[in-house]
Amino acid sequence: RDTGSDLTTPPPPPPPPEPSSAAGAEAVRQAEREGLTLVTSSSNSGYKGVRYCPKQNGSKKYKLEVSVGGKKVFLGYFATAEQAALFYARREAGRDTSDLTAPPPPPPPPAPSSAAGAEAVR
Repeated sequence: RDTGSDLTTPPPPPPPPEPSSAAGAEAVRQAEREGLTLVTSSSNSGYKGVRYCPKQNGSKKYKLEVSVGGKKVFLGYFATAEQAALFYARREAGRDTSDLTAPPPPPPPPAPSSAAGAEAVR
């Protein structure tokens, strides 16, 4: 029976929100430099796992939680939604999340082409 809706194509993710501050914009640029995608959602922050908590004391009001094995795991509070989303993206990519301000590891050197390899042998 036709219900009038197509269930084969999931809806596209919402567009990323505008960065909330200069620090947020820097986190977005850092994600781009690292080749990471900040996962968007319909949460109040615009990013998956990130919630804005206005009553939280201090300057870090964005809470990051993920679900692991059906249980919520708290990952920390961040100053901007984008910083929390960057942490989430690094975690999902299996990268080191111990220092959010650390630069990413350098890319591996390019493999020598056959012509360059031949020059090195001569």
